[in-house]
Amino acid sequence: MKLLTTIAAVLISISAFSQDYVEYDNGTFTQNGKELSLKQIYDLTVLYKAGRGNVRRGINFDEMRNDIVSRSVNNSINLVGGVASGAAGGFLGMVAAAAFSLVEISAMHFIVTAAAGGLCVVSNKAFSRIASSPEGCLRKRDKEFKKVADKINQAISAGGPSAQSSNQ
Repeated sequence: MKLLTTIAAVLISISAFSQDYVEYDNGTFTQNGKELSLKQIYDLTVLYKAGRGNVRRGINFDEMRNDIVSRSVNNSINLVGGVASGAAGGFLGMVAAAAFSLVEISAMHFIVTAAAGGLCVVSNKAFSRIASSPEGCLRKRDKEFKKVADKINQAISAGGPSAQSSNQ
């Protein structure tokens, strides 16, 4: 029985190491020790239908790192969007609280509360895209690119592009 367990463990480890997993570390994607370009990574995301948005966001943060005008425009737009949606969500929350205190709870009050919560989530998402310094851009780039590598690796371990398209 020990022999069978050992053989199974060896076969599983061999199959796990024979996969072509993508790794990301400090601005560099690698696969089997070979460095990949961003074009190759984008092609992999298209092939596996995983992480295309993350690649675009990561590339944008990488470009914003060196361009202060682009970073300022991005931060301004996200600041205005975050404040506007946060204020609207807060106003809807106050309306819902006032309505809860005046009348019995109905479906409309739950809808207003859900809308207020949704606007606050949008506000939080907008504020999370603000990168005030080049180092902040690098942190956000690395976060997005790590998500890309994870998504590609999940798609690879799921059996490749044919398995992905049949699951969706």
